[in-house]
Amino acid sequence: MNEKSFQIAINYFTGAISLLMLTILLWDYYHGGVPSHHLLANKDLPEVSNWWGAISIPLVTFLSLITIKNRLNYQKDFVGNTFFRKYLVPFLFGLVYALSLAISFSTGKSDISSLLFQGLFILALIFPLFRLEYYLGFVFGLTYTFGGVLPIFIGLIFVIISLVFHKILVPLVYKLPFLKSKRR
Repeated sequence: MNEKSFQIAINYFTGAISLLMLTILLWDYYHGGVPSHHLLANKDLPEVSNWWGAISIPLVTFLSLITIKNRLNYQKDFVGNTFFRKYLVPFLFGLVYALSLAISFSTGKSDISSLLFQGLFILALIFPLFRLEYYLGFVFGLTYTFGGVLPIFIGLIFVIISLVFHKILVPLVYKLPFLKSKRR
């Protein structure tokens, strides 16, 4: 695969996500109305309509895939299963984790959804959740249950936590004098 064919794939994928979002929103509209969600599930805070997902989810999809495209090394990443391991596995991990969170929340299993949500803080310290592959899968997994805006902001919180930990705190810790290896 080359850069031009990957750009075409991005355009088609973004178009498919746009159609999927519009389909979900039209389904909701004709079956009881498009839901809205209070920020932080607090009735005192404003509601955000799922209609915003028609713009926000395709935009996040397109921008994330363009950023991933700019990181790709076309000679190395499309050889063997490198692309699958490096990009698709993190995407699927984020998607499955978010789907588990959304299903446990929507079925009333608040203890499981709470545990999964709190587990994200630990996972942000272990895995590089700042990578857009994880983020995009996470956003997709939560979109049907929580709309098109809240998953973006929830995911950004964990992206920031993971980014600060992996790019700032870990390098600082390794610069501590007692952790430096003695050179001969």
